[in-house]
Amino acid sequence: MAKVEILTGAERQRRWSAEQKLSILQEAFGPDGSVSVVARRHDILPQQIYAWRKKFSPPKLEGPKSASFIPVSVIAPESPADGSKRSGHRSWSKDVEIVLRNGRVLRIAADADLELLSALIACVEAA
Repeated sequence: MAKVEILTGAERQRRWSAEQKLSILQEAFGPDGSVSVVARRHDILPQQIYAWRKKFSPPKLEGPKSASFIPVSVIAPESPADGSKRSGHRSWSKDVEIVLRNGRVLRIAADADLELLSALIACVEAA
């Protein structure tokens, strides 16, 4: 006859709240933290801590492999209604402002090299 072992006691599959998981992650990846030590202290596997880190880390945005350009139109600035020039402000700016997909704004000289512009866009989008 086969041996049967009956386990009594607390449920082994524990439920961790998001706050508890974040606390354990801070312990494990803090300045003096060690994933192995923290895992043993909380009686969990180190893989569980890495899975939680992956779950709570922000999603990585995939940028384009190469910079792409879109057509733009230049609109002349509006002049004041009274015909006077605004003091302290340039009437024509030689800078270009580009709003990227991630919401960041890139300002660059209008006569900048296209290779430089392409590299800057890729860096800012990846950051």
